[in-house]
Amino acid sequence: MEANTTNNISSKDSHEESSRSSIVGPLNFAKDTSSLEPPTSLVNERTVPCMFCSNVYDFHSRDNGVDQYLAHLYLVHRLIVGDVKEIACLPSYCYYWRDKFSSEPVDKYCSSMLLNQLPDGTSSSNEKYFLLSDIEPLDYELRQRLKREKLDLVLTRHQFERTDRNYRRDCLYCRDFRSETRPEFISHLYAKHFLLLGKSEHLVFVDELIEIVQDKLNQLICLYCEKVFKDRPTLKEHMRKKGHKRINPDNHYYDRFFLVNYRLKQKPEYVPIAKRKEESSVFNSDDDSDSDWSDWNGEEQTTTCLFCTHSEANIDTLKQHMVDKHSFDFTQTVHGMSFYQRVKVVNFIRRQMHIRKCITCEQQFTDYKSLCEHMDTEEHYRLSKESNGWDQPEYFFPTYEDDQFLCHLEEIDNEEPTTSEEDGSIVISEDLNARINIDAESLSLENFSLQ
Repeated sequence: MEANTTNNISSKDSHEESSRSSIVGPLNFAKDTSSLEPPTSLVNERTVPCMFCSNVYDFHSRDNGVDQYLAHLYLVHRLIVGDVKEIACLPSYCYYWRDKFSSEPVDKYCSSMLLNQLPDGTSSSNEKYFLLSDIEPLDYELRQRLKREKLDLVLTRHQFERTDRNYRRDCLYCRDFRSETRPEFISHLYAKHFLLLGKSEHLVFVDELIEIVQDKLNQLICLYCEKVFKDRPTLKEHMRKKGHKRINPDNHYYDRFFLVNYRLKQKPEYVPIAKRKEESSVFNSDDDSDSDWSDWNGEEQTTTCLFCTHSEANIDTLKQHMVDKHSFDFTQTVHGMSFYQRVKVVNFIRRQMHIRKCITCEQQFTDYKSLCEHMDTEEHYRLSKESNGWDQPEYFFPTYEDDQFLCHLEEIDNEEPTTSEEDGSIVISEDLNARINIDAESLSLENFSLQ
């Protein structure tokens, strides 16, 4: 009896570990291959020199950072940078103008102003100051270029942090947890310790954010109100009772860790007052508007094969490719299945091919070529309906975030929907006896309720 119990436990643990290893974050067709870690900044932001002198500033510091740099430019060099918050990468901006001002006069690119006071506020007549703004064409072009470059860097870094599986870091609280991905680490902090840093899909430069949080906790500083406490138990009790286990949303120091702050903002076009009144009239109708979109052609989307990288714009052509190349008839395979079951089939095959496992016998391979040779030789380009390994809740979630194959599933009309006798509505329901996988449930959006 004990031996059977031990075997059952071992089998259960093996199944759970196999299931856990198969759950990975959403992939991307264009960037599914491993790559070097992208940079976190366009230039060195830790030692930014003044545009005119030898002073150096750390733009990641609050004591000797951006505010101190701008104050130094005004108080010492009488230079004001216009719309500084609209500059995508201020360090790069400063490096560029330092190089320019080293060989050319300030008057060439800056507007001159005469004010009746000194930088410290003392009254004095006709004091000369300089304004560096996007009125200057060269400055405008620089700002636009920095916006594009910064956005590209941020999106590249965000994609890397979402998919990188080589992340190793101890938890900020417990020492028996080590994550493989940054989203998993963020999720653990919230699920186990109720520490809210934000949704992982909205965060970027996560490594630096966690370093800052850990440094504050080590210095016994509350993350939200930033008060200093005498010991760690007192700090933990304060953060728990006050609900301060989150970063302060009003602290703009954290803005650079959120993707929303990197949107390309465009100044609204000026509309004359007379035109505004005309457009706001309740009797105004736009006779020139064209609601006929029949001649509009969007960008043609291609769909990738379930087993290889071959893509087709037409789904029927792609299905025929799978029949000819892989001896896999998708329409016949999913015949009689509900819509949700077909979703599971697609995501299961995608996942198995990504982790190099046979879809029939689930044998593990080290490379894609060996897997394909095995499936060809054993004729394993088919689903094993006896094991129902694909019929698991975790396969409700797309394996690839841009999988166009899922968009064509509803075109397959091989299911018999249930019709309500009262209102005639069609109800497509999932089987009630679906088995719940604990690991998949813990990753579901319902449980992961970050704000």
